[in-house]
Amino acid sequence: MESSGQNRRQFWVGIGTSVVSIVIILLLIDPSEIIDSLKQADLSYIGLSALGILVFMMIRAIRWRYMLANEISWVKTFHIQNIGYMFNMVLPLRLGDVARAVLIGNVPPITLARGLSTMVVERILDMMFIVALLPFTLTEVVSLPAWMQDGARASGIVAVAAIGILIVAANQRKLANRWGTAVLNRIPFLDTEQWIGRMNELLDGLGSLTRLKDSLVLVFLSIAVWIPILFAYRWGIQGVGGQVSLLGASFVVCAAALSIALPSSPGQIGVFHIGVTAAMLALGQSDGTSGGFAVVYHALNLISMIILGLIGLTSTGATFSSVIETTQRFVRRQQKEEETDISKIDG
Repeated sequence: MESSGQNRRQFWVGIGTSVVSIVIILLLIDPSEIIDSLKQADLSYIGLSALGILVFMMIRAIRWRYMLANEISWVKTFHIQNIGYMFNMVLPLRLGDVARAVLIGNVPPITLARGLSTMVVERILDMMFIVALLPFTLTEVVSLPAWMQDGARASGIVAVAAIGILIVAANQRKLANRWGTAVLNRIPFLDTEQWIGRMNELLDGLGSLTRLKDSLVLVFLSIAVWIPILFAYRWGIQGVGGQVSLLGASFVVCAAALSIALPSSPGQIGVFHIGVTAAMLALGQSDGTSGGFAVVYHALNLISMIILGLIGLTSTGATFSSVIETTQRFVRRQQKEEETDISKIDG
């Protein structure tokens, strides 16, 4: 019951955050300027932006399949991935990630635990890439205070160091467990055995980092994944009349990635728009162009994910309702297990 109540709170906090974000944008920017920007949109650039999103999803599937030791076909990986992204766009609490893990876990020899661990690692690698990229993009924002630039550069160094720690932990599992146990034993309110188990599930997803060649391939793919999106943003900005360099577009990508980490409604409505709009304004773009790009790109991304997800459902033989039912069943089972663990600790 506690987990269910927590999920409801997270849902309403997300809705509230999205509403507040939209209100702030409307207070800062005249909606008529956004509408004028949309009326003048260049569809050829918008089409190129959509192509960038498609290539982004294709390379993501290559990377995910590689993390799963290439044990299933790329086509199946691609379709299951897209189903998950579609569900993230239309369902709260990122349930699309759970749906993706459940679907891939039903494809032998992949297990649910492996599916979950690779997605956790996937998000970690993505966020580390964004944090490492951000300092290099700040040269485009001349008005940014020096202390912010220094802080961002420091975070980039931390991100690179964290990637190194993950690689060492994946290759030195016994050492990682020993150090992890020593640290967790000093934290009385945490169940050491349970958290060590979770750490090992995470490290299972890093199996491709236990060999030098595979590590280099995974790092390369993690960089390659984002290249089409950098161009997709630049083309999208040009599509609504903006002019930014590729590095400037990269700054907007970083702002968008960090903003959608906040709780929000399904599809990151509001938080995506305010993050992108603020970044565009910081680059010196007009109000209409800034708000217009946020609206256009979010709509383009939403439509693309839904179309790819529906194609994925058709190709895998799954249905919208069956995926939701399976996902809900898994979530309920997890909640029961968490409640059982809590009752044991309380006892």
